[in-house]
Order: sequence, then structure tokens, then C-alpha cells
Amino acid sequence: MRLSMLVGRTLRQPPADAHLPSHQLLVRAGYVRALDARPVPDGHRAGMFAYLPLGLLALRRLEGLVRRELAPLAAQEVALSASPDADAVAGFAGLARREVDSYRQLPACLCQTATRPMPISRSRAGLFGASLRPVFELGALGGADGTPYAATMIAGQATAALDRILAACDLPAVWAGAGDGEQRLYLVHPSGDESLARCPACGYAAERGWAATAWPAQPDEPEQPVGEVATPGCNTIAALAQFLDVPTTRTLKMVFYSVAGRVTCVVIRGDRAVDEAKLARLLGTGRYYASLEDELAEIGAVGGYASPIGLRAGQVRVVADPSVRAGANWITGANRPDYHLRNVNIPRDFTPGEWADLALVEPGDPCPRCENAVTVEEAFRLVDGQAPRATDAEYLDDAGRPQPLWVAGWRLDLGRLLAAAVEQHYDGYGIIWPAACAPLDVHLVALDLREEKVAAQAEALYERLSASGLAVLYDDRDLSAGVKFADADLIGLPLRLTVSKRSVQDGQIEAKWRHSADRLRLDDGALAAELAKLGAK
Repeated sequence: MRLSMLVGRTLRQPPADAHLPSHQLLVRAGYVRALDARPVPDGHRAGMFAYLPLGLLALRRLEGLVRRELAPLAAQEVALSASPDADAVAGFAGLARREVDSYRQLPACLCQTATRPMPISRSRAGLFGASLRPVFELGALGGADGTPYAATMIAGQATAALDRILAACDLPAVWAGAGDGEQRLYLVHPSGDESLARCPACGYAAERGWAATAWPAQPDEPEQPVGEVATPGCNTIAALAQFLDVPTTRTLKMVFYSVAGRVTCVVIRGDRAVDEAKLARLLGTGRYYASLEDELAEIGAVGGYASPIGLRAGQVRVVADPSVRAGANWITGANRPDYHLRNVNIPRDFTPGEWADLALVEPGDPCPRCENAVTVEEAFRLVDGQAPRATDAEYLDDAGRPQPLWVAGWRLDLGRLLAAAVEQHYDGYGIIWPAACAPLDVHLVALDLREEKVAAQAEALYERLSASGLAVLYDDRDLSAGVKFADADLIGLPLRLTVSKRSVQDGQIEAKWRHSADRLRLDDGALAAELAKLGAK
């Protein structure tokens, strides 16, 4: 590829709206360009990007890496002509329903590349926030006597392959649980649009909305008699704790939510917040709202002084978080203004209708596995994984009996993977591509091209490199050495070779690896040895 003919020029300055290094560098180096974005409800515009030739080469190189690492699974590539936002796993299962009817065809893997519309990212950070993203989707089909054995076996191989893909891109990704046995792969990043709870001690990791904590055992203290206490103006946990000179951990908080007029009372330790994702799963919808005063009055609750004691049975759903099991002799509202109750205990004084983990996990909470302190970090999701599950498709086992087909699936976000590689590999001059995922292998810079011998040597080297199977970007432009070297650093290919009058005179090519400051002078034998380090693509 000749740089003089390449569509996509380099830029000296990043766009004003680019804040992440990957966004700045991919635009400046001519990999992507922002397009007019579609409007979204909050008045912003969702990111849409064009992949220029270099950007498309980068995607193709990533696709090749994915296919190589998944080769042991013998995945068969298909193209599902479904709606662009269709569930790929459901699509694979639907195809198998028509094409797979015998155990002899199992286990099997199907895969496809697609472009998917994505939810609006909280960060809107370059390709991480793109509204349309190129993805690679994989489905594992299996079944053995009605168990998910075959699909589970392939799932282990698939996750191992995804680990190798991320390792080849030198990305420190994290698998995190997302409920129902599902696992997702994340790049931890301070600008990420999702939160993870992680334990540095044992490796536990989960999406924050699925994370749990290890609450301490109920304290060994005798239950005291319930008593009412005047608490004028103490309609918040902070004011109550200050007035009674107790820690907020000794209080119970009542939080009321309504869905279509039906009120749910969440009972949680006073210092804790309710996790919105957990709450939405409990209520079966994200379309809930804080209960109104007239709704509270109908169930016998008083805002700011509410208590689970005295609520009108049958008119309210009472759900307690496990945090309330970790205490005794609680302080809670009395369901009348300016009064609270001391020494409330469970189950002596009230019994919740349900128990559900609803607390937002905070940094320092004890890990549910090892009880060491967890951290909470922001991250970008790179891979979605669906655990093996039974479908309504069937196949015949070796005895001719119908059995349910099991399917597992993964979606690798190639656009985010590309951005993640840049986000982790750059310096003050530009991108530093890892060799395994670089869009091209060699950046050939030709200086002094008006000299006939220099031009001939450069052309010969370009042909030689291309014939050897290496992908080469040949800078044949009539520009200064400074501009050419700056562009080479910005574009970031693994190896830069320079042809000039000096190389013609002494028969040695200058070589510089992008990750190193050293410049090497190489004869033919030494050059061949350096090129061998690039490996086969």
C-alpha cells in the first residue's frame, strides 16, 4: 500500500471532542473519521464513525487473529439475514432447528461477523461509544442426554481462545460475572461506562449490579424491648444518627418504589444505597419511581419516619436486603412524624415478605468468596457471553429419542477491541501496535526519492517485503524526513525501515522498532532476522 495513494490523511491536532487517547490517535493517524451522528433523547448525538482504509485493515487483522485462535473449535461461518439488532444466539439456535437433527452433527460451532447497533454509552468515548459496532459472534451447539455437556465443553474452549486473543493484543482484560452463569470480558479503564466489583486477593469479579458482599454474622447481643423516641426534624438517616449519637450502621432505612401504583418497601441498613440494576430485576422493570406521598399514606407509611412495623398488610410488598441480618436492636421509623423506634429486631418485631440482595456494593466491602476488601472500578465491556441454555430445538440421540439442543454464545466487539489496543499502547508520538493486531507489519520510509538509485532500492525492497508475505505501508511521498518519521510514529506500525542515500552508499537499511528508541543498521542477513520477528500473519 502506497501512502501517496492512501485515502485518509494524518492530522496534527485531534478533534475538539476527543478526550480518550485512542479517540485522538485513531482520528489523527487516519484510521477513523467521525460522521454525522444520530440524535438521542438527552439532546446529545450518538457516535458514528467511518473506518478509513487503515482502520478497516486493523479490523481485518483483528478478525484474522480471532479466526486463528478459534480454529480448534472448527467454527463454521454463516451469515444470518436477520434484523441488525437480533439476538445472534437465538439466530444460531433457529438455524440449528432447521439443519441439525442428529447427535452425529454435534457438537458444532457457528460464527459470523456483523455490524450491530449498540445502546448509547455513558462515556461516548470514541469507538467505545460508537452506536454501530463491528462484532464477531460465536455460537456453540451441543447436547448429551439432555445435559448441556457438549455446549459447556465448547464454552471452556471458547473462553480460553478469547483469553489468547486478548493476550495477543497485550490487553489486561477481566472476566466478570453477570448473573445466571454469564461471563463478560472487560477492559478496566477510568473512563469506562460500566462498573465492576473486584477482589485483588482471590480474583472474584462481577458487574457491580450483580456483585454481592459477605455481611457479618448477627451480633451476639440480647434483644432489648422496643421503645419509641422523639426525634424532631430527623427525617434523614444522617440527621437521625447525629441526633441519637449512633452510627448510621445501627439504623434501618425504608425506601419505597412504585410500579403502576403497586408499592414495594425495601428495608436496608441505613448507611447503604439501593442498587438500581438489582432493583430493576426485582421489580421486573426499570420503569419504577419513588412512591408518592398519597401512595405512602394508603399503606400507612410516613415519609422520613417510615417503618416496616405497622404497614397495612396486603397493600405493600416488603423486601429486606441481607444487610439487615447483620445487626440487632435497630433504630427505625415509627410511621408517625418526629418519632422513631429503638431496638427493633427481626423476626421478633417484623418478618419481611421476601429477602433479596439489593445493596449497592461499595469499595472496601468484604468479598463474598474470601471476605477481603473489594475494589470498584470503571470498565469497558469487550465480550458478551451467554451461558449454555436449553432451547426449544431438538435433535435425536443415539437411541432415536428427542433431546433439547443446548446453545451458548459470545459476542466480541471488534471496534472496542481495536480502541482498547490503542488505549493500552501509545506514547507521546502516536500508536504502538502490538505485532499480533497491527493493521500492517512494516512502515517503509523512502527519503531522497529524487535520487534514482534510492528510488530503485526503495521499490525493490517494497516488492521484496510484499512478496515475502508482509503487509507494507510504503511512504513514497515527496515530503521531508521529519514529516515522514512523525507520520510513521503516529500510525504506529511495529517496524519502520528507512531507505536513503546513506543506505545506497553503505548497503545497510535503517530499522527501528516502534516500541524502542534504538535505530539499527542492518545488512541483508540482519534485516532478514529482524523481519522474522514479525512472525507469520
